[in-house]
This record gives sequence, C-alpha cells and structure tokens, in this order.
Amino acid sequence: MQTHPLTENPWSVDTNPEYGLVPLSNLYNIDRARYAIASIARLVGNSASEPDATGSQPLDAWTVAALMGGVEGLRDHMGAMTDAMLESARACAQDAGRADPTHDAPASMQ
Repeated sequence: MQTHPLTENPWSVDTNPEYGLVPLSNLYNIDRARYAIASIARLVGNSASEPDATGSQPLDAWTVAALMGGVEGLRDHMGAMTDAMLESARACAQDAGRADPTHDAPASMQ
C-alpha cells in the first residue's frame, strides 16, 4: 500500500533519533503560542455566533483578517522553534561520540 503525507503518522520520523535534548525555553514558547492560538480561535468563534447569541454585532472583516494573520505568525514562530529543537537534538546526537565533557551536558550546549 502506498503512503500519503496526510495518512502518515507525523510524530514518527525514521531518520531521527527518538530522544534528544532540547532547551526548555523553546517548549515554553511553543506552549505560549498554543494558548495564544486558542484565544484567537475563541475570539473569532465567538464573533461568528455573536448575532444569534447576544444580538451584538460580530467583529468586522478587517479585525478577523488581522486575528487570522496573527495565527499565521504564531504558526511560523512554532515552526522556527521546532526547527531549533530538531537542530539541538541532532547536535546532541552528534556529540554522543565525543569524549572529555566538562559536565553532563552535551558538548554542543557547553
């Protein structure tokens, strides 16, 4: 059976090691972006149902477009953080063969 990008498991990658060290700051930034996206989705969703729910006017098209642009910016930010974490994990894997570390951290993080 042929595979298709939309039916593959996006979390398993054969060419990369399963575990690696990444800076926690990147994880915190991704978590903050996740909450920001959830907040923007709530704003846009509430606006879409506003006339029926309370009789108020929904957000204007410019505001919705600006909010969705913010989601795209957050998506780019999350992609940059993911790339940084993957690069860090790959560097740690390359450091595994090096000897004489000054402490327990990988040489690429020292």
